[in-house]
Amino acid sequence: MTDINEKANSVKEKLISFMKTREMGDPLFNNTMQLIAKLKNSQSEVIKLSTELSQNRENQTLIQTVQAASARLQKILDDCDNYISPQVSRNSKAEPAKAERVIAIPKELTFVSIDVQGSEDLKQGEDAAKVSKAFSNYFSLVEKIMRDNSVKKYSWAGDGFIAYFDTAENSIIASIALITSMTVFNLTQNPLAKNFRIRIGISTGEDYFDEKSEIGKMTSKVIDLAGYLQKKAEIKTGVKTLARALVSTNTILKIHKHFNFQRTLKLDKQLIETDASKKVQAMSAFEIIV
Repeated sequence: MTDINEKANSVKEKLISFMKTREMGDPLFNNTMQLIAKLKNSQSEVIKLSTELSQNRENQTLIQTVQAASARLQKILDDCDNYISPQVSRNSKAEPAKAERVIAIPKELTFVSIDVQGSEDLKQGEDAAKVSKAFSNYFSLVEKIMRDNSVKKYSWAGDGFIAYFDTAENSIIASIALITSMTVFNLTQNPLAKNFRIRIGISTGEDYFDEKSEIGKMTSKVIDLAGYLQKKAEIKTGVKTLARALVSTNTILKIHKHFNFQRTLKLDKQLIETDASKKVQAMSAFEIIV
């Protein structure tokens, strides 16, 4: 166990050194700090179990437990190496090997957050089979539209939906497609007494994002803003208004580089007031008018 413990100490020092090069609040600082904590916890578990095993070497169950804990620690060490250790390029045998630093680099991300407004009221007094059918149809509609518009990753949490796109343009087109589909959906695929009405929030920005991770478990300021705009897109007009979408200023700046968006998209600028409870300052956003 000495070798793996020494390696854990060495990797931990590298992570701490790297973290010191970032500022607090930087996504890389936060992600590195989480890796360090994960590594420390796993290392402590291995040390504790190894100490117990040294006093009871014939305990087969304990031996297996130590082996499993060591395997988990090794997996974390491998993840840490992939996060920050130099890797040898294998792109060409003819070229000299090049060291590539594989570290988490912020990239431009666009997230779409969607939720059903008043979903509990929608289900109230309805037959369970009808509720199940209606929401199954709704989930299928959302997923199909997102896939048709090149969504990279998505996740559900109850009725809530979050999606990641690698271009702001695709996120806008997907959202417009969903908004315009809601009328036909409610006419033909919703067996409930009340209409499905949805809120949409769209946000673009730079942040760290590991595409191998589950989107529902990711933390990002860009995801947070999409969710915040979605909640602020509350529909306050009549029951026949079936969708409302608020888009961040960054997203609009990205898509307005393209003339077809400038000539076609109708937007209404909105002022989102300060929300002291969430420590969010006042900001501008844009409502998509369809």
